[in-house]
Amino acid sequence: MSLRGRAALIVIWVLSLLVVGAFVSAQVPRRDPAPAPVISGADIGFRPDGWRGKARTGTWVVRINGEWVEAVETPRPSPATTR
Repeated sequence: MSLRGRAALIVIWVLSLLVVGAFVSAQVPRRDPAPAPVISGADIGFRPDGWRGKARTGTWVVRINGEWVEAVETPRPSPATTR
């Protein structure tokens, strides 16, 4: 391969790396999205996410030390029933 052919191959390879790099960097999701507003009372609230038909979907949150934290249900034992 001649020197001109090698130089052309290197230029094409570098351009392909730049195009792929630009495409990949455009696909990176946001790492720290702004938190959604909370519909709240004093210490308990609801952070809406979206809609399912006419019903509002979201997450229950509680205020701890001034910060809204997702509320998690504690597991409770359920009695086994026999028939």
